[in-house]
Amino acid sequence: MKPLAVSLAAAAVASLAMVPIVANACGGTFCDAGPQVMPVDQSGENILFWIDNGEGGPHTEAHIQIQYEGDPDRFAWLVPVSQVPEVLVGSQALFSNMLAGTGPTITVNTRFDGDCGFAGVGLGCGAVSLDSSVGFADSGAGTFGGEEDGGEGPQILDRGFAGAFEYVVLTGDNVDVIVDWLDAAGYAQDPDAPPILQEYLDDDFVFVAFKLRSGVGVDEIHPLAIRYPGVEPCIPIRLTRIAATDDMAIRAFFLGSDRAVPQNWPHVELNLAKLDWLGAAASSYLELVGLAIDEAGGRAFVTEYAGTDAVVTTSGINGAKWDGSVFVDLPPVEVVSALADQELLLCSNGNCDFFHPQVRPVLQRYLPAPEGMDEEAFWSDLFSNIDSIDPVAWDTQPGLAAELDERIFVPGQHAVDMLVDATYLTRMFTLISPHEMIEDPLFHETSSLGTVDNNITTTRVFSCDEGPDWIEFDDGRQVALEAGVYPQFADMPSAQRIERVPMVGPAQVEADNLDEINDLIEASNHDQLVGPAPWNCSISRLRPEAMLTMFALFGLAWFQRAPRRRG
Repeated sequence: MKPLAVSLAAAAVASLAMVPIVANACGGTFCDAGPQVMPVDQSGENILFWIDNGEGGPHTEAHIQIQYEGDPDRFAWLVPVSQVPEVLVGSQALFSNMLAGTGPTITVNTRFDGDCGFAGVGLGCGAVSLDSSVGFADSGAGTFGGEEDGGEGPQILDRGFAGAFEYVVLTGDNVDVIVDWLDAAGYAQDPDAPPILQEYLDDDFVFVAFKLRSGVGVDEIHPLAIRYPGVEPCIPIRLTRIAATDDMAIRAFFLGSDRAVPQNWPHVELNLAKLDWLGAAASSYLELVGLAIDEAGGRAFVTEYAGTDAVVTTSGINGAKWDGSVFVDLPPVEVVSALADQELLLCSNGNCDFFHPQVRPVLQRYLPAPEGMDEEAFWSDLFSNIDSIDPVAWDTQPGLAAELDERIFVPGQHAVDMLVDATYLTRMFTLISPHEMIEDPLFHETSSLGTVDNNITTTRVFSCDEGPDWIEFDDGRQVALEAGVYPQFADMPSAQRIERVPMVGPAQVEADNLDEINDLIEASNHDQLVGPAPWNCSISRLRPEAMLTMFALFGLAWFQRAPRRRG
């Protein structure tokens, strides 16, 4: 069975606390404060694959987060697939919670080494979150049209609606009939597209063409899911390269029973010693990822998290009070009260707060405010405004109850079902430019690799003698600072390890740079007055440069320094 492939084929639409401690001679106390978040703006796509091993044989679902800004009539999106899929509405809250629970966080703890001559001083620990959540959709023009079920036109295999979207599944004997249909349907064409589309046709793929339903606004856009038999996820980035940007970010999430890895692309382990620990950590991290992937040939993935899916909270995904059956045959005047009872919105004094992004657009469709009246004031008191309820809008198909089910209740329950069914979550990340998008990455599960923590932690050690301060990694390695500045290590490899992970057997190592990295660290340490080994506690005073660093970082006004010991 060929894998179904999913592509966004998209134009990018982006998008110190203080705690008391006690300083001990020849030791110190670690601190651990909450992270200081620094957002990272980056274009790219977010996609989640769920491996369903339930009844009916194994299936894969590809959930795609979509963000689009612009004219809703110009939204258009083409997805190549290996067979006619089932199209479902996805959960925006699931993506938000996955991004929040697995985003890389850099934390630099602080301690003092030796008898520094002061006590009762606490230092905060800085942390940087490297996460962002953006997704993409292609932009085109017009509406579906010109399709044919036979003759010289494309073959229409399926069509239907999924929430805010309508879709058509089509194929053809050659790329010309596909391109002609896309032109007639108003899709913006790129001269580079036909050869790529023909490649997929040659591999017996079909295409799913999406657009927004008539009258739908961009505020109604939600994730979509495509379900198909098999367990080999694929992202066909060949089509994505038409509208991709340089160093486009792709995050691939996998819910299943084991860790997911790229099948036909290398897997890269970052050399965290090259990260600028005391500088701009966010931009330094992205630069490190890009350089490491380039060392692997320009097409590779980094694993940012691998482990239990319990890190993803279900808060906001599926409310405990949600019940779609309540809205069946419910009079329109009681809708807002029922939504409030299920904690989906709260209206008071002419203002409404919405606790799901699809509630407002559904109300706008079925209970629009009369012309000249504020919609939130209208919804806040439907009983007083009962004569202003539009019966034509209320009778719009498929009906409010069915729309709430499709957009809110069913996707929410399904998202929770996926998290309950799965035991393992993997988050992979890559940066790739259009000229590198010549091979679609495939993925599979493996038990040959361990977990990966998304919390990246080191410790900055302030030395209390005449030696330099240093950064200490969790594995015990130490890097001496150059007058309080982390070395640049320009000639150091960015990838600590490059490997390929076959479906059977252990990982095949293509490059293991750990010895070279450690040699460069040792040489740098030697240049900084021999390195970490001779640092001792013979001098209890705090060096002036260390004191200035403390003032700059933590805003300390003053502290009492103990007199220097005399041996």
